[in-house]
Formats: sequence, C-alpha cells, structure tokens
Amino acid sequence: MTEPSWAAGTRLRLARQARGLSQQQLAGMAAVTRQAVSAVESGHSDPSLRVALALARALGMTVEELFGPGDPADPVLAQPVASVGGAGSRVALATVGDTFVALPLSADTLARAGGGLFDRFQNPNRGGGGGNGGNGNDDN
Repeated sequence: MTEPSWAAGTRLRLARQARGLSQQQLAGMAAVTRQAVSAVESGHSDPSLRVALALARALGMTVEELFGPGDPADPVLAQPVASVGGAGSRVALATVGDTFVALPLSADTLARAGGGLFDRFQNPNRGGGGGNGGNGNDDN
C-alpha cells in the first residue's frame, strides 16, 4: 500500500518550517517554483524525481527521509523568549542547556538582536544575505 500524497507533503512542510523557510525561499534554494512546493505540500501533486532530489538536498535530507514511508518527525517544543505572533509565526531556534528556545523573527526582533542584521537582510547589497526583501510571500 502506498502512502497518501498529503503525508509526504506534511513532512515537506514540517521540514521547511523547522528551518524557518518560506515556500518561496525553499523554491529558490531548490531551483523550483513556489507553486511546485505548494502543490507537493498540499498533496495535490507528487514531485518528479528531479524536484524530489532538489527539495531534499535544499533541506539537507535524503529523498527517503523527506518522501519515504513513515510518520512525520515529532514537532520541536521550545520556550519562547519573547511574545510569539501566533500560529504560523516564524522563529529562530537555539539551544540553551538542554532546552530549545524560540526567538520570534519579526522586523523589531531582528533589528534589536542583530545589530543591523535586519538592514543586511533587507538590503543584500550591504552584505550579509539575501532574503526576500519583504515581497509579501508569507506562505507557511
């Protein structure tokens, strides 16, 4: 018996979210379209071999881990260190001792925590990283 497409899509979504990536960011890393990521996550389509390999590599996983049979990984339980926006909010995870802590990824938090990290994220020409430049793709 084969596994339903939604189960593999759920694993893809959980792996992407665990890494703090939007669908657009993952698509860029894997050189596929955001619509392809969305279709696989929602269970509307099964990925081609090329897309499955690209998504798995972008997430640092094997195709078997990402799309093979089995249950999705357990969610990570973390203590928020500041107010989290709600369901679907992005956070950065870190360990403190044997506990995970979650720092909300908002413009305010990044500006305070990064000493200009948010500026570098928003303006990649100043160094430090790409980012989507606030293009409104807040997919989860």
